[in-house]
Amino acid sequence: MKTPSLRRRLAAGAVALVTASVLLAGGATSAQAYNASGDAIVTLGDEPCLKGRGNCIVYPKSAQLPGGRLVMAFEKSTVAVSGSADGQTMPVYKSDDDGTTWQSLSQVPAPAYASSDPKFAPYVSNWTNGSLFVLPQDVGSLQAGTLLLSSVVSGDDEYYKERKAADPSWVPSNDGDRSNVAIALYASTDEGASWSVIDIIARGGWQGGSAGNIGGAISAMNTTAQVDPVWEPHLEVIGGTLVAYYSDENDYLGFDPQTGVARIDPDNATAPDSRGQILVHRTWTGTGAWSEPVIDVPGLTVDRGNGKSQIGGGRPGMTTIAETTDGKWMMTFEYFGGGSTGRYQVADDPLQFWRLGTPGGSPVGQLPLANNSRPLWGGGSPVLLGLPDGRIIFNSDGSGNIWVNESGRSDGAWVERQTPLGSGYSRNLQYVKDTGLVHILQATWGGPTSGSVIRSADVDLGRSAGPYATLVNKKTGQVLGTGGNTTDASIGNFDQPDVRVEDPRTDASAATQLWHVRQDTGGTVTLLNKSGGREAAVWTGNATAGQRLGSWVDDQDGGLYRVVSRADGYVSLQSAQNASLYVSAPTANGAVTLQSAASDGADQWRIVDATAPVDPSASVSSSAQTRCIGKKVTLMVTSTNTGDATVTAAMSSSWGSKSATLAAGATSTAAFATRSASVPSGSAQVVVTKGEATGTITVPYAARSCS
Repeated sequence: MKTPSLRRRLAAGAVALVTASVLLAGGATSAQAYNASGDAIVTLGDEPCLKGRGNCIVYPKSAQLPGGRLVMAFEKSTVAVSGSADGQTMPVYKSDDDGTTWQSLSQVPAPAYASSDPKFAPYVSNWTNGSLFVLPQDVGSLQAGTLLLSSVVSGDDEYYKERKAADPSWVPSNDGDRSNVAIALYASTDEGASWSVIDIIARGGWQGGSAGNIGGAISAMNTTAQVDPVWEPHLEVIGGTLVAYYSDENDYLGFDPQTGVARIDPDNATAPDSRGQILVHRTWTGTGAWSEPVIDVPGLTVDRGNGKSQIGGGRPGMTTIAETTDGKWMMTFEYFGGGSTGRYQVADDPLQFWRLGTPGGSPVGQLPLANNSRPLWGGGSPVLLGLPDGRIIFNSDGSGNIWVNESGRSDGAWVERQTPLGSGYSRNLQYVKDTGLVHILQATWGGPTSGSVIRSADVDLGRSAGPYATLVNKKTGQVLGTGGNTTDASIGNFDQPDVRVEDPRTDASAATQLWHVRQDTGGTVTLLNKSGGREAAVWTGNATAGQRLGSWVDDQDGGLYRVVSRADGYVSLQSAQNASLYVSAPTANGAVTLQSAASDGADQWRIVDATAPVDPSASVSSSAQTRCIGKKVTLMVTSTNTGDATVTAAMSSSWGSKSATLAAGATSTAAFATRSASVPSGSAQVVVTKGEATGTITVPYAARSCS
C-alpha cells in the first residue's frame, strides 16, 4: 500500500480554507478545527473494572445540538463507590470546537437515583449502549431541541458480587450477570449539563453474560439461568412520534402477521432460555405508555425441542436506520445466522420492516458499488448515517474505511473511502454541520487485561464547508484534477497515482477538479478534493524528483506544500519536505509530479475561487452601430445570448436604457433615438444578469452625421 505520510493532529484554530487572494496576501479565512490523526480523548485509568479492562470504556455515541455543541455518551464500567455496579453512572462529554477537544460535562445517574418514583427503583446502574438524539420537533411535552439519551440500565451485577465475596482477589475478564436489564429514556434541556429520567422504554430480565460469554456467567440468584436482556437503542422521530429501535433477547414465539407485534413466550421468565435475539421497535407519542414491540428483524425460527418454536435464531442486533432520497428507509444490523455478519434491508415504511418476510435481510456486500470500490465490509456492529445533503455513509467493525452512497438512493452505488482511524466496535459517525466533516469516535474491544481508550478523528468525505478553487496550470492552461476518480487512488485507480492536468469537466465528475486550499500548521497548505475529500498527496510519501501525486486520505501532520508567490497572480506549490521541488505539470493531459523549478510555467498555478459567481457577460455577444433614420442618428445596440441559460440584458446609452430577457440563443436589439443630426463616437453598456451574478460589456460605436 502506498502511504503518503505520517498521521496528523492539528491544533485548534490552526486550519483555514483559503483562496488565491488570501494566500497571496499571507492571511487566512474561515478558521476551523480539524483533527486528522486519531487522538485519545478518554483513557481508562487504574480504576478496577466490573468486566474485562479491554472494553471497560466502550460504545461512544454522539449528537450535535442546535447551537453547535457536540455531546458524547459512553459506557464506563468501573466499580462504583458501592463496590459493585450499584450507583454506576454514564459519562457525558462535550465539545464546543467541532470535536477538536472534549471535556467532561455530566454523569447521568441510574433511574433509581434520578427519581423517587418507585417504578425506577429496580434500576440502580446506568450501564451501557447510550444513544444520544436531538428532537427535531415537539413530542408531547418534550420540545424540539431537547437532548435525549436512551441507555441500557440494570440492577446490580450479582455474579460480580458473588465472585468477589468468594475471592476478593478475583479479577473479571468478561461481563457478569445483572438483573432487571432495561432501556431507559432521559432528557436534558440545558445541552447535557443535567438530566431527568423520563420513562422505561423496554424491559428485559437477567443478563446472563454478554457477547462472547452468553450463559457463561450466571449468578446463583438467576436460578433458571435466564438470558433476557435488551440492548442497543436507536432513536428516531417518525410521523410525529418517538420511535425506539432496539435488540431484544426475551423469548418470542413469533409475531402477529397483521400488526407485526411480537408474541412473547408465556414461560419467558422461567423456561430454558433460547439465547436468541430479535430486532424490534416501540413508539411513543409523548404521553401514556409505549406501544407493544413490533418486529423489524425476526431472525430464524428455531425448534426448541419442547413443543415450541421460537424466533431469534441468528441473533440479529444493533439497528441503525437512514431515510433514502427515493422515499424508502434502509436499516443495517449484524446477524449470525450464516454468511456475512453485516446485513441490510429496505422498506417503504420504517415501522413495517416485518412485512418484508425475511429472517435476516441481505448481506451488505451485495449492495451496488462504484469507482472500483470493494464490497461493503460485512463485519459486526454496523453503523449507518444519513447526511443533510442526502448522502448515506456506512462503516462496520473490522475495517477502518467508510462507504458513501453519493445519491442517497436505496439502489444507489457505494464508494469506499479511507479514514484516519482504524476499525472499532460500533464506531460512531457524526456529521458536523459547521465544518461539513464527519467526526469519528472509536473504541476498540480489547482483551481482558488491555487498556481501554476512546479516540476521535475527522474525515473529509467531500462537499465540506468552505470555498473551493480551481488550480489552473500556467504552461498547459489545464486544471488540476484526478481523471474523474472520486476516492483514494489505491481504491479507485487500481493503486496508481491519479492526479493530473486535464481540460475542464462539465459533467458529473466536475467536482474532481475543485479543491480546498486549506492553510495548515507551520505555514503549509493541504489540497483537498471536493468530490471525495481526498488529499492531493505525494505518492509513497517520499518527496523526490519525478514523484507523482495521488488521491489519499488526509492523515498526516501538517500540509505537504508551501505557497510561493510568483508574477501575474500565479503561485508555486513548494514541497514542504524538499524545498527544491515544486508541484509541476510538464505535459498537457499528463501526470502532476514534483520537479525542480521550471522556466516554462510548468510549476506555476493560478488559484481561481470556484465559489465566486461566474460573470454571465461571457455568454453574451453585443455590438452597437449608428444609422441615419430620416435626418437623425439612431443608435442600435444588439445582444445575443450564446450560452445555455436565460439571462437579462440591460442595454443603456446616453439616450436611455432598455432591458430584455434573453433565452439561450435569443437576440434582442434596442434602438435609441438621439434626435441629433450627428453624434461623435462613443460607447454603450450592456449589463448582463444571471441570478445574483452580473457582468458589464462596453460596446463602442462610430461617429455619424446625417445632414
